[in-house]
Amino acid sequence: MRRFYILLLIILIFPRCTEREIPDLLASHGEFIRHITKNPDSFYFIGKKRVTKPDKSKAIGVFDSGIGGLTVFDAIVNADFFNQAHESKPDGLNDFNYEQFLYLADQANMPYSNYVELGKKELLVEHILKDALFLLNNRYRLSAGSSSTAYDKPGIKVLVIACNTATAYGKEYVEELYGYLGTGLKVIGVIDAGCKGALEVIGEEEDATVAVFATPATVGSNAYSTTLSSLAQGRKGKTDIVQQGGKGLHESVDNKPEFINTAFDRPFKGYQGPSLWDNNYRIDKELFPYYNFDNSSAAILYNGNTVEDSDTIQLNSVANYTRFHIVSLMEKVRDKGDGIPLKAIILGCTHYPYVQDIIDQVFAELKRTERYSAFIADSVYIIDPALNTAKELYRYLHENNLFNTAGTDHLKTSRFFISVPNIFEPSVQTEEDGKRFSYDYQYLGRDINELKDYTVPVPLSQEVISGEQLELIEQRLPLTYKLILQHCHL
Repeated sequence: MRRFYILLLIILIFPRCTEREIPDLLASHGEFIRHITKNPDSFYFIGKKRVTKPDKSKAIGVFDSGIGGLTVFDAIVNADFFNQAHESKPDGLNDFNYEQFLYLADQANMPYSNYVELGKKELLVEHILKDALFLLNNRYRLSAGSSSTAYDKPGIKVLVIACNTATAYGKEYVEELYGYLGTGLKVIGVIDAGCKGALEVIGEEEDATVAVFATPATVGSNAYSTTLSSLAQGRKGKTDIVQQGGKGLHESVDNKPEFINTAFDRPFKGYQGPSLWDNNYRIDKELFPYYNFDNSSAAILYNGNTVEDSDTIQLNSVANYTRFHIVSLMEKVRDKGDGIPLKAIILGCTHYPYVQDIIDQVFAELKRTERYSAFIADSVYIIDPALNTAKELYRYLHENNLFNTAGTDHLKTSRFFISVPNIFEPSVQTEEDGKRFSYDYQYLGRDINELKDYTVPVPLSQEVISGEQLELIEQRLPLTYKLILQHCHL
């Protein structure tokens, strides 16, 4: 009888000993994590792997909340910072020519910034965890209108989080998840890279202002300001930091109808961008000469006879969103009162490099004005964190012997995916076109641990991306556009 009780005790205890405890950081997502590790029917099923070292033949995973992350992807695939001997010298050959990439744009759930503003941070974290799991497993949906799942997607050997908001709010969670699953994979974010790049253009003894231009959620996390302050410790010069949340700019690049809608030539219901009555993002009529808005082709909407005598004003073009935010940023620099001019601006959102030409133009205009001239350095450096991210990725692969074998152009086999609303999930609520969630459902109608596949990633195609977005990619990111054409139905 005693032997029976001992055996029974072993049976009861053994499963608990072999069941790894979910880390504290992930505890609130415990039900979801148990689901994806135990239920093979879950779209994000991964099981519990025990990998001691990544496989060099696997792909490099990159994800963002939309197509903006393609600016990071493009910087990586065009990078030439090192030679074939791995010395820090360009040699005319792209550093990642022999690497395959997997890119995911989580466009169905974007913009990420709004989740934090609406008190749904943990839902944002779950989206980020799903992004990381998708790049880890082998499955995807064949198309937005298909319920068939394919299982031929390769795995990854390192993950790059191209999204600043996802880095600020989710990088630690992804690292914990990958550690819990035993993947052995490195997770690289963009924030440290951006901060290092900004300080590199400022002398050790130089007083300078550094601006962080990012989504409201990234600004609200203070991830950039905290990292900049830490890295600037010990410098003899004073480093001032100002931040500007680019409300609506990211969304306007992605044609989100709550922020930009070319179907209207007068103010429309449901607009979510800056306005005359927004305390945090207020359009100031006294600054109109400095905004220098484009008033043509419904680029700005107003309800009066002229924009100046209107009491409702809506921005309705990417250029006007950019102009509003750069002038608003310079107002903050001017209001600091210490006169230290702006020397560097970090583009803390992957969509913002798309408008770099407009940013340069606005700074040139403002430099010629009496109001702002003294607060803008003779040369303002636009810092794209993607460049330093490419360097960090290269060094990691080299130091860990994870570069693919030279000789085969694996880059041409890179694959691109985008998330879409899952029309086969009964609870999903979309706009009339079925291509995007309704605003209330996206941000207020879902919660964590509901174990529903609200979205599914599908191959990038004309079915799921607009002509304007494709044109933007073709114009600004020609190599990336060429790679997309090789594997996508465009």
